[in-house]
Order: sequence, then structure tokens, then C-alpha cells
Amino acid sequence: MANKLNVKVVIEGIELPLTVPTAEEEKMYRDAAASIQRRIQRLRDTYPDMPNDKYYYVMAMLNTAFEAEKVSARANTEPYTEMMHDIEKEIESLGI
Repeated sequence: MANKLNVKVVIEGIELPLTVPTAEEEKMYRDAAASIQRRIQRLRDTYPDMPNDKYYYVMAMLNTAFEAEKVSARANTEPYTEMMHDIEKEIESLGI
């Protein structure tokens, strides 16, 4: 079994220890942490009068989850799978 990497990322001054299997995933986690930090800062700049930091964190989570849902919806391959199945049936019916 390959050695795992112990890394720490920091978001909002909170150090998060992680164990990741590859250097590629380490970079992805670091990039994700930086993206979250930038998102929180943009929310602070856009909505400076929130009652406390929790609002920025929850808004950042909501925005991130929303983007993930959009990507997931675009990645839905079910219509193409059904189309391929129909094409295969037609090819079979033609004896090809």
C-alpha cells in the first residue's frame, strides 16, 4: 500500500489535518481550501453587515453545494445512455 501524505490546510485560521493518498490530491485540497477562503472573503466584501461569521461560512457552503449540483446535472449521462441503447437496438434489428 502506498504511503499516504499527512497535510494541513488552513481556512479562516483553522488548521485542518488531512491524510491524502497522492500529491495530486494534496494539491486539489490546497486549491479547494484557497477557493473557499476567496469565496468567504468575496461574501464578506459583498455582504459586510452579516450578524456573524457563521453566515459567511454557511453562504459559502451553499454556493459550493449549488455549483456541485450544477456540475452534476451537466454530467448526467442518462439521456446519452438511453440513446445509445436505442441505437444498438436499431443496429441489431438491421442485422448489422
